Amino acid sequence: MKKFREILKRHLPNFDKHCEMGDDDVLKCQNCQVPLEIDSSLIDLSLAQRSLLMNTATEPSVPTEIIPPDRLRRLDSVKKGSSLNLQPSVLNNLDSYVFLGGESSTLQQLRWDGESGDEADDNVTSKTLSSRVSTLTNIFNVLSSKSNIDYPVCQDCCDLLIQKLKGEYEEALKERDTYSDFLHRLKKQQELERHDTSETSIDLESGGVDTKKEQEELLQELIELEKKEAELDSTIEDLERELQAKKDQDMAELEAMNSRDFEKLEFMRELQSLKNQYESTLNNLDKLRKTNVYNETFRISHDGPFGTINGMRLGGLDDKPVPWQEINGALGQVILLLATICARLKLKLNGYILRPMGSFSKIEKFDLKTQEWQSFDAFSDGSFKLGRFFHKETSFDRAMVSILEVISQITSRLSVERSSDSEEIELPYNMHGDKINGMVVKLCGNKPALEWTTACKFILTNCKWLLAFSSSMIDDVQ
Repeated sequence: MKKFREILKRHLPNFDKHCEMGDDDVLKCQNCQVPLEIDSSLIDLSLAQRSLLMNTATEPSVPTEIIPPDRLRRLDSVKKGSSLNLQPSVLNNLDSYVFLGGESSTLQQLRWDGESGDEADDNVTSKTLSSRVSTLTNIFNVLSSKSNIDYPVCQDCCDLLIQKLKGEYEEALKERDTYSDFLHRLKKQQELERHDTSETSIDLESGGVDTKKEQEELLQELIELEKKEAELDSTIEDLERELQAKKDQDMAELEAMNSRDFEKLEFMRELQSLKNQYESTLNNLDKLRKTNVYNETFRISHDGPFGTINGMRLGGLDDKPVPWQEINGALGQVILLLATICARLKLKLNGYILRPMGSFSKIEKFDLKTQEWQSFDAFSDGSFKLGRFFHKETSFDRAMVSILEVISQITSRLSVERSSDSEEIELPYNMHGDKINGMVVKLCGNKPALEWTTACKFILTNCKWLLAFSSSMIDDVQ
């Protein structure tokens, strides 16, 4: 702000005096709001000069009538007042009248940069300047209301306005040239149209007679064309009927062909389904032929120290006790296996009859001394018996020994019935009396132990081998 004031002081010598006068006594540019220095010619204005300024500010009216060219030439030949060498006194006396007021003594040429006087003269000067400024403000307001420019303006803003007006003037000239060119082309076009219309009218008058003949010829041609059109319409209808019949025939043939193809497709699907069923049946038949029914019926395996048949353990340990119901079921499966082998191979046991009855199976033995059949229970309930202390043989122990003897009989009979070229059947564990591989199969009323469990496991192993040999012989018999 200080730099701006210094610049104003440099360009406006009386800037400090303006600041002392106040904002109401200073004229500012209406664009940039910079204080203006009033020219001396604007301070002492007469009424005539004021009215001249305000009248010249009005917008020029557009003339309603066109001035003739000769009068314009006369107006241009008149010399302007600025070109005349008149004395200043004469120019000052051109005013129509002079305004005289009560303070005519103060109407003298004032300069803001004038000489300094005493305080009374300064007060009078300030009052005079204030009245002049207010008068100029009113004049500028009137001028602003009658034009598009807000007065007063500084020199820089005035230059900018002049450049802007010059640009608008050039644009107006270009627009005027454009309109004039368009008007010139429009006039030429109108002249050409008038010329064409005149020529066509002449041609129409000369060719009026020929048009009647041509009209009659065209009428005859039109009648002939209508007849041809009717014939073509009838021909088109016949062709459309034939085309529709052809379409119907093609559609019927397509439907018949589609139905045949559909039946053929259904037949192929059914045939393929039957082939798949036939192949599946053959595969199942091959599986069944390869399947050993006896191996599937009697699955002999082991579970740690226990031998198992169809998932039931045969034996027992102190740390892994097996309930007697499971042991009885396993022994029933062993007796059923031996009875099945004898029945399929039509073997008759010597002195033994097997009674497979599930968990309550029995074995009958013929006693040569008494000539009676004795029945041994191949099951037990694990109840306490006094014979345990005396190692007395129980019915369960005799049944276990009978199982060993039956296995030995079946093995010997199979060895005899095999062909002479075949080798004798040998089981993996040797059986003699009440022992198998040197281990006793009797419990004598005691709880199952490791030795008896191992002996039972050896019995199931021999049964598995016996089942394999008998299965091959059964297939040969079939």
